[in-house]
Amino acid sequence: MSALGASIRQLGLIKGKKTRTRKDALPPETEVERWDREWLTYLAREYPQQLAHHSAYPDRPELPEEPLDMLEVCVGNWGVLMLYAPGSAICNKRVMEFGCGCGNLGKLIAHYASDYLGVDCSPLALGIARLVSPPNARYLQVGQTDELASLAGTVDTLISRFFWIHQNFRTGRRVLKIVEPLLKPGARLYLDFFWSNPKEAVGFWRTEVDRIRSPHGSLDAEPSAMFQYSAKDVEELFRGMPFRILQQQEHGPTQRRFVIAEKTCS
Repeated sequence: MSALGASIRQLGLIKGKKTRTRKDALPPETEVERWDREWLTYLAREYPQQLAHHSAYPDRPELPEEPLDMLEVCVGNWGVLMLYAPGSAICNKRVMEFGCGCGNLGKLIAHYASDYLGVDCSPLALGIARLVSPPNARYLQVGQTDELASLAGTVDTLISRFFWIHQNFRTGRRVLKIVEPLLKPGARLYLDFFWSNPKEAVGFWRTEVDRIRSPHGSLDAEPSAMFQYSAKDVEELFRGMPFRILQQQEHGPTQRRFVIAEKTCS
């Protein structure tokens, strides 16, 4: 464990017994460390939002069925969902988010789900997520393979927010291999990929990108590097895996390629 990881454990943000992990399921230690450091940067810049307890978001508006309308749903204070998914995929469903970070989305939508599972590689982010989320939200690190295996075939919906925009092919396919056993046959995946469109981008979504990276490239030293996927790139990402792509939608105002996929019978 790195010096940063040891310090995080001493702070009490990593709790519970150590569990067996498969080394091939764990991201490299360098990747864990760089995301811990990235979350420290986010916390320094956005600590009121990152550390806000789920009780700070009291509103429970009805979730719309149109995925694009879900982007604008607000549950109080700073709690805009910015999520692409229909309400029926969330309400009373067993929902999983990969790349959950500090639980910024989990603490907003877990109230709607029957169960919410957040998975991330950053122990720092997960420790905070456990502190700010409601009781039906559970958080696991990528390498907790025993706990993840116990949930095989239980997840109805996989969601993501600001996650796939940072994944190249190598990390993206690794994530799909991790989540596939957890999903029920017929489970839906709602994914957000970066698709540059600065002329149409509005408000928060006007992301300034110094260099657009190809998903065929390697990970940048900067964890929040943007990888742009074409429709063919998305098809290549899923190729040979038990999923079928149901829809791809380019959305200029958010600079996103939103993808809906479904797990087939493996």
